[in-house]
Amino acid sequence: MPAVDINTASDRGHAFLAGGGQLGNLIAAFDWASTSIGPISGWPQSLRTATSLILRSKVPIVMLWGEDGVMIYNDAYSVFAGGRHPRLLGSRVREGWPEVADFNDNIMKVCLAGGTLAYRDQMLTLNRTGEPEQVWLDLDYSPVLDESGEPAGVIAIVIETTAKVAAERWRASERDRQRQMFEQAPGFMAMLSGPDHVFELTNAAYRQLVGHRDVIGKPLREALPEVAGQGFVELLDHVFTSGEAFIGHAMKAELRQSPDAPEEDRFIDLVYQPVRAPSGEVIGIFVQGVDVTDRLAAEQALRRSETQFRTFAESMPNHVWTATPEGLLDWFNPRVYEYSGAAVGDLDGQGWSTIVHPDDLEPAGEKWRQALAEAVFYETEFRLRRSDGVYRWFISRAVPIRDTDGVILRWIGTNTDIDDQKQAAQALLQSERRLQLSQNAAGIASLELDIASGIVVGSEGFWDLWGLSPRDSVHISVLENIVIPEDKDVRSNQESREQGSAAPHVEYRIRRPDNGALRWLSRHVDFVHDETGKPIKMFGVMQDVTDRREAQARQELLTHELEHRIKNILAMVAAIASQTLRNTDIVTASAIFNERLRALANAHDILNKTRWTSASIREVVDNTIASFPAEQILISGPALPINPKMALTLALAVNELATNALKYGALSVPEGQVSIEWSLQPSAEMDGQARLVWRWREQGGPPVVPPSRRGFGRFLIERVLGTDFGGSVRIDYHPDGVECELNAPAPQLPTGPY
Repeated sequence: MPAVDINTASDRGHAFLAGGGQLGNLIAAFDWASTSIGPISGWPQSLRTATSLILRSKVPIVMLWGEDGVMIYNDAYSVFAGGRHPRLLGSRVREGWPEVADFNDNIMKVCLAGGTLAYRDQMLTLNRTGEPEQVWLDLDYSPVLDESGEPAGVIAIVIETTAKVAAERWRASERDRQRQMFEQAPGFMAMLSGPDHVFELTNAAYRQLVGHRDVIGKPLREALPEVAGQGFVELLDHVFTSGEAFIGHAMKAELRQSPDAPEEDRFIDLVYQPVRAPSGEVIGIFVQGVDVTDRLAAEQALRRSETQFRTFAESMPNHVWTATPEGLLDWFNPRVYEYSGAAVGDLDGQGWSTIVHPDDLEPAGEKWRQALAEAVFYETEFRLRRSDGVYRWFISRAVPIRDTDGVILRWIGTNTDIDDQKQAAQALLQSERRLQLSQNAAGIASLELDIASGIVVGSEGFWDLWGLSPRDSVHISVLENIVIPEDKDVRSNQESREQGSAAPHVEYRIRRPDNGALRWLSRHVDFVHDETGKPIKMFGVMQDVTDRREAQARQELLTHELEHRIKNILAMVAAIASQTLRNTDIVTASAIFNERLRALANAHDILNKTRWTSASIREVVDNTIASFPAEQILISGPALPINPKMALTLALAVNELATNALKYGALSVPEGQVSIEWSLQPSAEMDGQARLVWRWREQGGPPVVPPSRRGFGRFLIERVLGTDFGGSVRIDYHPDGVECELNAPAPQLPTGPY
């Protein structure tokens, strides 16, 4: 839209807008044809005149024309409209201010019907800057008449009073606050006016002082007749006439709590302050004061209490002292001076530190400073030097003494000699430590069970015994879950513990949770009963007896093994004797029997070296042929381990073969030779598993003739040797020499008794 200059001759149609400021120009340029008013050229004179009037006003005015309330306003109103300007110009009022549409709708209805409206400090919530805000307004609404005298629009004068309302509210709240301060002031206050001292105002404390009597509007002598003759009226008269303030302390006043009540003594601190008119003359007196009756009574009681305290403290056998709120010691009872040998006053302030052991001074001082800072109970231990130079342990305690407001008035402390208890405790601690060390050395741990709660407390080594990390306590169920399930019937259960019938000595196994090891534990317990005989505590000791249990098992095994071995040896000796003595003369039998026993003894010597766990084939062969011509015997083979039964049988077999060779075979002539060899060879029949092949072969001896009968030696070699090795034995009587071959599974290391 092109700009319009309302002051040029060419714009005479807009002359009524002249002098209308910025809004005059905006109105002239606005497209009014788009509104219900129509173009300016068609405006009626009444609208032109009204528009001209509001534009020249310095007061914010808006005109709402027609049923739509099309808005026309001046520069002052544009300031009030804020961010809504210039969009409000030419808009319908109900749409321009949608947040107060109902309010404006009522305005339009009333004024277009010929009525007027006025509002003072009307609160509305408007959105002028993009955010809702509460504003207070003085609003005046009146109709604008057209040429026929009918209301055609509404003129609204809008004066914002937000700042004024806020100021008034602040002043009202400030007055309320001051009244509340006056009313709630801890001291009593009253305002007296005129030479007769008429009560105009009193606060709660003053009303309480005079027994809540109705004194407002009454002269002092009438309101409080009992004060006559006590000098207060005369003091007020002097202040009123002289204009000089009066200040009094702890003044005695006889007052009644009610008109018919007896007088009672009250003590007050007060100020009479003259109140002057603008001309300077005294027109009243402001009375202010504090009832100190209770304070004076408390101070007197405190003095009596301090006297009683001093008397009591001086007669006490303990050290007693006091300190200022800042922590400076200022009094000690005679016991302190008697103990320390110090002169009265030497220990005041920081002087007490001179009798504290140097090593204890800093910790004690730090705790004292902490107690002062936090205003809490003080307790510590330190050594104090006696007059003869000996230091003894004391426990020191102090408490703060406070007034009714909680302010610390002083500290009261005591020092109690605990040196004997310390020595006893130290001795007990050392004794307990010796007991603990003894328990640890013996592998013993102690326990204490509270039967009701099931909580177990253990000694230092108790937790390691169970494979647990160190702790203060544990529930009994934690330990029960560590016990091997098969052994749970031997430990105590809840019922037996509650009845005190648990077995006093049991042994059971546990699976340690830390490393999974299986261990045997031995437990001895006893019970503590209450006055009714009910068990309440179970005490006991425990010990890891795994080594003993394993030793017992080994002993039982060894005993069983020894019995088995002796039986086997006796059986073997009996068999040797029986076979040797059969069909043989006594001399020959004796020699053969001795030779066979020698071979058996040699094998036993070898087994004794390894505690009868195993023997080497090489050792058995070497020891057995040691008494035979070594230069005629060749030995080869690995040092394979065999079990004791195999060793004994092999020794007897080698002895039989060597004895026969010495008598009838290759060893009976110098040129004869014997070879003994063995090796491990794979076996197709046993999926490639190794087999032992042991061979005795004679050469260069007399021609061999097969024996006519089967003797003990052959029986021993063919039957016993093969059986004990789990294989078979073959003896061939070749003309050039005897050959004996043992074919058996590869021997395994012994795993138990034979």
